[in-house]
Amino acid sequence: MTQIRLSTGSAVALGLAHAQMEAAPTTLYAMVGEACLGACRFCAQARDSHADRKFLSRIAWPPYPLKDVLKALAGEHYLRRICFQTLLTPDLLPILLEMIARIHAVSPLPISVCMNPVSLESLQQLKSAGVERVGVGLDCATESLFEEVKPGFSWERTHRFLEDVVTVFGRGSVHLIVGLGESDEELLYKVQVSHDSGYTVAFFAFTPLRGAQLQLSPPPIERYRALQLARQLIVTGKLRVEALRFEAGRLVNLVVEPAALAAAFASGTAFRTSGCPDCNRPLYNERPGGVMYNFPRPLTEDEKRAARAEVRTYCLIYDPEHEEVAW
Repeated sequence: MTQIRLSTGSAVALGLAHAQMEAAPTTLYAMVGEACLGACRFCAQARDSHADRKFLSRIAWPPYPLKDVLKALAGEHYLRRICFQTLLTPDLLPILLEMIARIHAVSPLPISVCMNPVSLESLQQLKSAGVERVGVGLDCATESLFEEVKPGFSWERTHRFLEDVVTVFGRGSVHLIVGLGESDEELLYKVQVSHDSGYTVAFFAFTPLRGAQLQLSPPPIERYRALQLARQLIVTGKLRVEALRFEAGRLVNLVVEPAALAAAFASGTAFRTSGCPDCNRPLYNERPGGVMYNFPRPLTEDEKRAARAEVRTYCLIYDPEHEEVAW
């Protein structure tokens, strides 16, 4: 293998490209696989997509000489993790194993792999090669939506794979997309179940791409902020989904201790990119200068106040002890 595709920000971080960046990536994002056999309806890489294949979400992934990437990784940079985004291709595993070996020969950075289901033996090979984490693009909160949006993939097989990931690595990551047609209740129950099963849960906002099969609007930022806050409170053990109140599937009340709520807004972590440690994915869901769904950096005080106002627009938050609005 003589070339590897990098996200544009990753190439800039290694000094292989030059561009203005609103925030620098803290993870090197690389793509492995030539052409995807999958047909996820939101994806530019899907086999039946008419989108520009140089993109994944809003990010361009041009190829670079592997020798140049390895040389840059062996030098000085500020990256703290490497994440392989993989396509569904029959020759993926040997290519991935070779790539991991060559990178580990020059860099001690921890490696994550985001991938579709493979065998338990393949996962064991990846761990032996030095992979630290495996993430899975479940994307959909329900089986019916999964079957509609990800034709050809199996809900049951994907969940068995997640179990295998935890068996091999002791943990796993689940990626969920907000805005595919799920209800708030369906999404947050899936967050709770995934967290209880030992999975880290990452949120992304649906990103419409010209030429992709699925054409929907991005989720309203008020809804996304409320769901981000609820996800953060669930995965940090500050509340369980059973304490939330829904009407016709829509989140209407967050019932949470005032101290936990204040801490969540003070840190702003709920509204930053979620997923593996040191993953910030700048502009993965966003247009430059547009609505910031997942902040790739700490929020300013103005941004924290705006996030609080957006949550407040979408739902009420109650103090469980006094049953009163906690604002």
